[in-house]
Amino acid sequence: MGDLEGAGVRLAVARNEAARRALLAPLRLARPWVALDLRRRIAGHARAQARLRARYGVSPATPILRWGPAVEAAVAAWAARQRGVRWAETSGSTARPKRLPFTRARLRAIRRGSWAAAVQAGHAHGVRRPGVFVLAGLERDGSLSSLLLDEPGRTPWLEGLVMPSKLLWEPGLRPLLERFDVAACRLWLLLLADPGFLYATNPSTLAVFLERLATAWDACAALARAHLAGAPGLAPLLRRVTCRVASPGWLARVRRAAEAPAAPPLEELLPGLRCYACWDGGYVGPFLERVRAALPAPRFAHVPMYSMSTETVQTTTWYDEAGRPRFLPLVPGVLYELLPEGAPDDPALLAGTDALEPGRAYALVVSDAHGLRRYQTDDLFLCAGRARGLPDLRFLRRQGLAFSFTGEKLTGAQVEAAFAALRAARPALGHVQLTLVPCAGGDVGEVSPGPAARPHYRLVLAWPGPPDPAADLAGAAAELDRLLGEQNREYAAKRASARLGAPRAVALHYEDLARRLGAGAERGWELQFKLLPLLTRTWEALGLAPAPEATP
Repeated sequence: MGDLEGAGVRLAVARNEAARRALLAPLRLARPWVALDLRRRIAGHARAQARLRARYGVSPATPILRWGPAVEAAVAAWAARQRGVRWAETSGSTARPKRLPFTRARLRAIRRGSWAAAVQAGHAHGVRRPGVFVLAGLERDGSLSSLLLDEPGRTPWLEGLVMPSKLLWEPGLRPLLERFDVAACRLWLLLLADPGFLYATNPSTLAVFLERLATAWDACAALARAHLAGAPGLAPLLRRVTCRVASPGWLARVRRAAEAPAAPPLEELLPGLRCYACWDGGYVGPFLERVRAALPAPRFAHVPMYSMSTETVQTTTWYDEAGRPRFLPLVPGVLYELLPEGAPDDPALLAGTDALEPGRAYALVVSDAHGLRRYQTDDLFLCAGRARGLPDLRFLRRQGLAFSFTGEKLTGAQVEAAFAALRAARPALGHVQLTLVPCAGGDVGEVSPGPAARPHYRLVLAWPGPPDPAADLAGAAAELDRLLGEQNREYAAKRASARLGAPRAVALHYEDLARRLGAGAERGWELQFKLLPLLTRTWEALGLAPAPEATP
């Protein structure tokens, strides 16, 4: 213990904790300022929207545009007028990646919005430690998340205290990542820092990490054990990192992990952890349920994220008088217009934020200072109510997901409804992410092989952890076939006429599926990959078809 916690380490830990306390004070003082700023923006929302409409030249005749050559040209024209532009790409998991430009000022504005949301959440949930540990990809890629995290050089000491996970991006920590499991490196840093917040954009990232702790504890605890044992060849590096981020009690936490035969409850390992933040809208429910099981309430509070896409930040978090998060159309510089769900892209049907009806769903159309003019995001939001006169917008799903082999025009909403019924009939699938992938051929020996050349849909069951070997894939595929026929008469007719083959089911680990879809670790899949209920590119186009030699 003397070697691990000598006088130099004890002094560094005391310095770290004093700095954390000093950081917490201004965060607490910032909360009234954040609340005042939001009240000011709420009160001036109507006037701000009118000014933006005039500034962007949006008139009743301005057309609604989807991503395509016209939008790309407008975005490129804006970028050409800026200095120091960096480009971010969408994931491309369901379509060709879009490229969007970002300046330092634009990235700073996004970070300010995240900081304001964290300040409010910290106050609402009584967070006593200012640290935020981000579960993010460890490779620089073209994503917006990577741009927000990517800063050259060594992480400054104070920044490392606030976000210890950033140290994993430093070249100096490569020896640890080369020798130990990524989850082991993350767990070790968490044990050292004991942060108040755990953050993952996608709950699947968090679910996979927690599942890894539960099912591969020996590998996850390996770095903690090596640290406790003196780690020949790594001791100086481990000591430097400890001095940079460790908080009081770090050695007891590392020892608890190193000596445990199986994963202890997280409240034992991370007594300071209070909140975890991630998406909760759209299709992430199965993963979020797994996270909630491992991080149970009320000990751990889930902080739902405001909505944003690579194209634009969409909503702002505001906590009402009862301490409930509301998601309001208050992003500075964004002009909001909305179309009722299912409506054509007709400007005459657009509604402003003052005309939305609670309980109805709307597609978001935005204009901003970065080249977008009446851009159809195809993101569908539920108006969950009103707060201070503004709509509370909760992300539901992507609009317009549809695929058709023979005129069945199967939609994402229909698939989502069928999945809900399938889960209700088969509770074992409650924690499994489901997606449907169109397949043009039939050369794989999965469930219900059918005629080789008949197009069909493949049901992919993506487990965050090891797939259940007892899962009834054939039964799930047959049940889904019936449910899709109930949702879509044309699908039922095409199945009856044998123009469509029977669905087939395959079980994959979620991470394996992400890599197969071309969003592997080298592209930061943890941040980028989004699994929709219906993918609109075929199994073959996505690169999921087997190699020729594997074909029976």
